Amino acid sequence: MISLVSELSASLPALRVHCTVAALILRWRREIWRSLAVALAVVFAGEASSVMAAEPAPVPPVDIVAAEFGVFVDGGHDELVLVPTRLVPHVVGQRYGWAIELRTARRSVSVREEYVRPTASPTADAAVAIDPVRDSLQLPVATSRQVSQRQLVPVNGLIYGEWAVGPGEPAGHRTLRVVIENEAQLVFDYDMK
Repeated sequence: MISLVSELSASLPALRVHCTVAALILRWRREIWRSLAVALAVVFAGEASSVMAAEPAPVPPVDIVAAEFGVFVDGGHDELVLVPTRLVPHVVGQRYGWAIELRTARRSVSVREEYVRPTASPTADAAVAIDPVRDSLQLPVATSRQVSQRQLVPVNGLIYGEWAVGPGEPAGHRTLRVVIENEAQLVFDYDMK
């Protein structure tokens, strides 16, 4: 029995060394896997950031092929026809506007319209209630502006904008500025009589 104890005690340091080496190998493997996981995370994060940082795809251009301003008339069969003119009849409800033919690969285009018109004359203001505060200010305003912004979808390369003569709207010279995608600008000058 003493010989068995002496043999065990003689092999015990070797057993401890083997256990220590096995523990180190396991720890080393875990560290390698962690390092590998961190390295992969860095690589993929770098790939993702380079994809995010990449320049956006170029936006297709918008080319104006033709533009026309005029009045809309009933063409029959629930169809409106644009008749080119620079003279809009001063009749309440008269529809007028523009049509623009585009060449673009975009699905929709941003359109801003700036409508500049003269202010109403005192006779046209007769229908409007008298405002003592406004009348006492005596600040003449030569024109008024109305701006609209919208997305239009070209149909067969064509977009259009429509307006109508409103009640109490004064006659006179008008300017309608149409800006497409903050690039192309068209100016339509016309008279309402």
